[in-house]
Amino acid sequence: MVEVMRVPTIEELREKLKVMGVPNNAALRDANLETKIDALANFGRAYLPTFEVITFVATLLAKVREVYCAKQFGGEEFRTYFHAAAGVMRGGKLRPLPACLSAISATGFTLTGPSLMGRTAMLKRVVELLGKPFRVEGDHPAPRVMWVVPILYLGYPTCGTLEGLLRDMRDRILAEVGRHDMNVNALAELEGINGENVAIALCTLMNVGVFVLDGGGFSDVNGKTERIFRFLLKLREFAGIPVVISGTSAFMYSSSYMGNLNSNLFNGPSLQMNPFRPPSPPRDGVENSKAKNGVWQQMNAWLWRQGLHPHSSQMPDELPSWTYQAAYGRPGWLVQGFEALHLALITKPELLNTGALTEKRVLAIFDMKLQLHNSARRAVARTVPPSAKGRASFIKNLDHLSTHDFDEPQVHEWLDEAMLRRAWNR
Repeated sequence: MVEVMRVPTIEELREKLKVMGVPNNAALRDANLETKIDALANFGRAYLPTFEVITFVATLLAKVREVYCAKQFGGEEFRTYFHAAAGVMRGGKLRPLPACLSAISATGFTLTGPSLMGRTAMLKRVVELLGKPFRVEGDHPAPRVMWVVPILYLGYPTCGTLEGLLRDMRDRILAEVGRHDMNVNALAELEGINGENVAIALCTLMNVGVFVLDGGGFSDVNGKTERIFRFLLKLREFAGIPVVISGTSAFMYSSSYMGNLNSNLFNGPSLQMNPFRPPSPPRDGVENSKAKNGVWQQMNAWLWRQGLHPHSSQMPDELPSWTYQAAYGRPGWLVQGFEALHLALITKPELLNTGALTEKRVLAIFDMKLQLHNSARRAVARTVPPSAKGRASFIKNLDHLSTHDFDEPQVHEWLDEAMLRRAWNR
């Protein structure tokens, strides 16, 4: 609990959120080919947080600490509220938040942006940072022993229903705190008629620090989504804990069809993870700090340094511009392409010779690795408004598009039709 409540510095957060693509072992550069290939096995996990991401995480952690600090077991109002949650598990009604929790505002967090911008990678780092559930011993009048679940992370239910979300919640909690000899019907109340209230009471009893729902996409928004959104609002209202909703720009835009429900839910701190800007071109013979300090350039340099080639091998100055042509500012595609590039450099070391690593060669390596994403890459690469001829392809790749793409009148018309058809299919 001391670690959860500690306030980390921005630099500490940066290091804790960052994930290296290869083990931090200098000896790997001199290892045999098989060992180097093995070292690249988890390169796809590589993650470098931006300052905006670090700031968002710091804000979220501050809110978690605020909620934990506000719980007053020494006060009768909070004690009554806490112990009444056990009655809700048996069919009782929810009690309103005590004053110590109801005074806390801005508990709704929103994280959005196109696919492959690193939303899930960031949230999984927050899960690791906050740590696993643990039990604490309290002093009277607090309970003698109780659970603390710093973060409850759930993916958007594949069935798209509230029932599916509550079922996933049950599975997650049992996986975290259950034992091998636990009753197979443990927490079955979550799947009963009173499931919503049971879920909220459970979050209170287990001292959940933050509830995260991640992975919403365009295809997930329909008539059934309304019940999920209403539950999340109710969770904030009766449990008083921060709620993070993470989804693509298309998911957030589509949810706007829910009117006030959408605006009430997405009314707290938010982070829009837009694609990175193109790199600044290097200037021959002139020190160009702008070309070296852009986010895309920094990310390319960081990924290049993780290669298992000799330290003396210099990254081509033009490499960030070449990779941008293939990855379009998406770090997810950039990491995948760099994994293929590093594999090519250790299996074909002649590519490290002066002038051997050309734009054509780099693009060929990236294109081969990313060929399964060609449809999405074409969608984000377009420079003219979508036409009726490309409507199906455009809608198929909506989750890869940025927020500004939804400002086009043609897109508004298509989405109006799509949402009216699917929707309110309950």
